[in-house]
Amino acid sequence: MGGRMKLLQKINRNYLISSALVLAAGLLVFYFIVNRIASREIIEGLHASEVRIVHELKAGRQVPRLYPLIEVEKTAKTGPATVKDTVIFDPIEGEREVFKERNTYRNINGQNYHITIRALVVEKEDIVRGIFFSTAAIFLLLVVILYLMNKRTASAVWQPFYRNLSELKNFSVKQNNPIKLRKTGITEFDELNQAVSRLTRKVADDYRSLKEFTENASHEIQTPLSVILVNLEEILQKELPEEEMTKIYQVYRAAKQLSALNRHLLLLTKIENGQFPEENILLEQVVKEKWESLKPLADNAGLSTTLSMQGQFPVTMNEGLAEILAGNLLSNAIRHNRKGGKIRITVTGNRLEICNTGMEEALPEKEIFSRFAKKGTEGTGLGLAIAKRICDTHHLLLRYAFAENRHCFTVTHKKAKNQ
Repeated sequence: MGGRMKLLQKINRNYLISSALVLAAGLLVFYFIVNRIASREIIEGLHASEVRIVHELKAGRQVPRLYPLIEVEKTAKTGPATVKDTVIFDPIEGEREVFKERNTYRNINGQNYHITIRALVVEKEDIVRGIFFSTAAIFLLLVVILYLMNKRTASAVWQPFYRNLSELKNFSVKQNNPIKLRKTGITEFDELNQAVSRLTRKVADDYRSLKEFTENASHEIQTPLSVILVNLEEILQKELPEEEMTKIYQVYRAAKQLSALNRHLLLLTKIENGQFPEENILLEQVVKEKWESLKPLADNAGLSTTLSMQGQFPVTMNEGLAEILAGNLLSNAIRHNRKGGKIRITVTGNRLEICNTGMEEALPEKEIFSRFAKKGTEGTGLGLAIAKRICDTHHLLLRYAFAENRHCFTVTHKKAKNQ
């Protein structure tokens, strides 16, 4: 997928990440706020206890010593009130504990008192942690519930979109059936469906218009070309001066090449438009039959040939297109060979390979299957382009390689690319 993900997955991932960040930041701030409030409440509690103790002393009542929480001592010292954290031994707990301590010096009824009041900090921290974790659990549960609800709601909302997307994937301009998109009840999706429906109708109309234009143009061009060729053939049968005969023959060759070019372009258009009915055939049989008809040409050129059929090559395509594919590759091996050269034709289960001698250098791979790419003046330069297009439209892979001074064209199923 190359790092891609579905829209719902991306929305849910972003939701979880943002929720986690907000939750973490919120809980951190919440913890410090609660801790600060708890500390302030402890200090206020210490101050309230001091006020009660002073009230008791003013009334002349004795304040009991509750170590380490309350200590009241007569003293000659004076000083400001202070609040601090201290660690002292708690005889009840049997261990050293952290206390918040308030020290004050008060003059009551003419006597100075040193009042020390403490509160256990650990209890405050336990309360803060309890509140923090309880709140965190509630918020976490809320995030999970909202995530599941959002996921379920989003899936229901996007379900019509995915159904329409499936319809769009199955749409083909070659079919006469217009695309049928369902209403979603969502304004944005319905507007998208309307735009897609208009676009597909326009594409289908343009395709049909182009198809008709191509067929009509090819037919209209082929008719006058046929008339020209027939008349030129009749003129060539007459006795004319050599100079005039040469010019007429050049015109005849150009017209014949133009006629072939027109037929090939029409063939390419029909292949791309999928206008040929398909059937299950064995490609090696087509190659064998085609080679039998072309072998005399190879013999006349003094070419030695090797034909090896070691397995079946089943394909699904129009038999006429299979003959064109085989004919173009075989003709190419004959036409672009050298005198006394070799041709090797091999079929080994789902693999066809045609190798021939010729130029002692590799052909440019980027251009060899391009339209009008040709190495000489003969032909239209469309043979390999047609062969490549036939393979592409029938899930076949046509490759070129140059090794051991041989030019090799290989046809395989695309799923067998690495075999």
